[in-house]
Amino acid sequence: MRVLVDGYSLLHAWKRFTNRKTRSHTLQHKRDALIRVLQQYADHTGHRVTLVFDAYAAKHKPDIPEPTPGVEVIYSDKGKTADEAIERTVGEASQPAQILVVTSDNLERTTVESLGARSMSGDLFEMEVNAAVKDLDTLVRRYGPRQRGSAAKVGDAFDE
Repeated sequence: MRVLVDGYSLLHAWKRFTNRKTRSHTLQHKRDALIRVLQQYADHTGHRVTLVFDAYAAKHKPDIPEPTPGVEVIYSDKGKTADEAIERTVGEASQPAQILVVTSDNLERTTVESLGARSMSGDLFEMEVNAAVKDLDTLVRRYGPRQRGSAAKVGDAFDE
């Protein structure tokens, strides 16, 4: 399955990016943290994740991070929204029913569903991602290296 994610929709909806502790983080730091947690989700589920950010009013596109296995990061073209990029992707897909669009924008969800894709709110997706990351953490603890501290930390997107 392919998962198309409206990046800024999640950054504004997910508690981990809007709580008092993380509110002062830069937008770039939040984008990077979202990429990391979605990479863990993609690793565990095997879903192909495409994270779409608006570059609608940007004077220049933000730096695109190094390629991340399992997560493709794209920015809409200048003058275009992430919604438009997502709709175009769904509209051009040969099998739109194999696409899940994640956004908290109800109008966008209705639009992509009319094009044949499935959709999910950011809140529900947050619960799904948290469950997947927790399950991945359990697997890493169970089957990972036995030396204390040698397993990679899974879960908290803001850990460095």
